[in-house]
Amino acid sequence: MAKSRRYSSSIGGMFRHGFGFIATVYGAKIVLTVVGLLILFSLLFPILFAVITSIVKGGVLVTSLDLSKYNYTLANYIEAVTDEEFQRAVVTSIIVSILNIIVAVVVITPAAYAFSRFKFWGRDTILFSYLVLSQVGGGFGIAAVIALYVFLLKLQVMGLPLLGNPFVLPLIYTAGAVPFQTWLLKSYFDGLPKELDEAAFIDGASWGQIVFKVVLPASKSAMVIIAIFAFMGAWGEFIIADFLRVKTIAAYLYVTAAGQRMYWSKFAARAILFAIPIIVLYGVAQKYIGEALRYGAAKG
Repeated sequence: MAKSRRYSSSIGGMFRHGFGFIATVYGAKIVLTVVGLLILFSLLFPILFAVITSIVKGGVLVTSLDLSKYNYTLANYIEAVTDEEFQRAVVTSIIVSILNIIVAVVVITPAAYAFSRFKFWGRDTILFSYLVLSQVGGGFGIAAVIALYVFLLKLQVMGLPLLGNPFVLPLIYTAGAVPFQTWLLKSYFDGLPKELDEAAFIDGASWGQIVFKVVLPASKSAMVIIAIFAFMGAWGEFIIADFLRVKTIAAYLYVTAAGQRMYWSKFAARAILFAIPIIVLYGVAQKYIGEALRYGAAKG
């Protein structure tokens, strides 16, 4: 009988221990879920704030959590999409962004391929310089923008039509993106088997065909990353665009935000519309972004 009681006691202890372990695990999951939701809310709160402000009547800034005190309308969005100046700015930004993607791929791909496949004098020095330039910002970046503006003004005085010319922006944006994106694409090319190049070269392909018809299709994930960075860089940049008097959507938002009187609801509606293409782009390309990031992590 005593042996039976000891057996029952041990079974009960195991049961209580197992129940306590399960309760601890579920309690930890609940705590982590609550913490995750709080972090998510803190990140999404500015977006929620902007969305609410964009549908408030009267152009006021939402300052109260009592949302019942406001009147709501979609007139701010309708006014934005029917505004001819806004439409022209969107079209200009689309043209500049697409051209920036094309120029970036055409310029950066051969450069990254050369750094990945060939050994030449000064290669390591140039790569180190690229690394430094891709990490430098702050005051150096501001000084570079001012120097660029002075340089462009001198070219304008010499007769080159730069001011108001949207086709100049992709060249400037690509030049600024070369260091970082060349490093990024070179790292991806380093992992591609050289047998691809050698087989194409034996079949009589030129270097241009090898780069753009063999290596480029095999690097779809990296190309998507380059395209996203190029699109974002052109779509969201406004300082140089405003300097050159090119009315992109970002420059248009900057001008409307810098006025003497701020119509918060209208500005918020335009800002939400401005952000939609980037959100859609990330959603569509999420698979390729994850693949490229996993590849980079595996190489690192």
